[in-house]
Amino acid sequence: MLFILHILACGAADRALLTVPVTFAGVAANVAPAAGVTVTLTEASVTLTDIRMESPSQTALRLPFISAAYAHPGHDFAGDVAGELTGTWTLDMLGEDALLGDASCYEGDYATARVSVSPDPVTVLAGTATVDGRATPFRFEVAPDQEITGLSFEIAMSADSPPGGLVLSADLAHALSFVDWRTADTDGDATLTTADGALANTVLFGVVATPTWNLTLEPS
Repeated sequence: MLFILHILACGAADRALLTVPVTFAGVAANVAPAAGVTVTLTEASVTLTDIRMESPSQTALRLPFISAAYAHPGHDFAGDVAGELTGTWTLDMLGEDALLGDASCYEGDYATARVSVSPDPVTVLAGTATVDGRATPFRFEVAPDQEITGLSFEIAMSADSPPGGLVLSADLAHALSFVDWRTADTDGDATLTTADGALANTVLFGVVATPTWNLTLEPS
């Protein structure tokens, strides 16, 4: 096992380790998720954990006789992790941009990223939807517990020209695009909720859909 760990350490020994700030970007309150539908959000909160960035798969060091996966930069067989920021953040997505912390990232090429959505506290999306000219209040609460993988992150980091920072953002128009805004208010509370129709499924699907989340690199 010591020999194996020595091989793994050597794979990253010639790559500089960079410290890169990560910010969550606040989103606009007004979105248009579907034809004939406009939404004004009054509340949008989510809890995220552990942002990880992965090198292109062809650069992976894989040892077929080992099944373990290590989740710190340079030591993740399953995902080729080359950068990460671990932690838990409950975010007001309608608020100001929020600094999440400093990620540790090896210099080199990247291809994808991933982030987890936590169920505690629940994700909340609430406001008013105007559907075909008629205003309908809504309040959606869902409890996703899922790692969102495959975020496009095709960039390169270099110690010679350190990046200015990473920005994580959410596309709430996309998250809400799976909602059937013409669903009947079946429980008669005058508000669309996940108790109506299939909204529990479609809202949850939108929150954890990969295109809902974006990670970009800002120049220095």
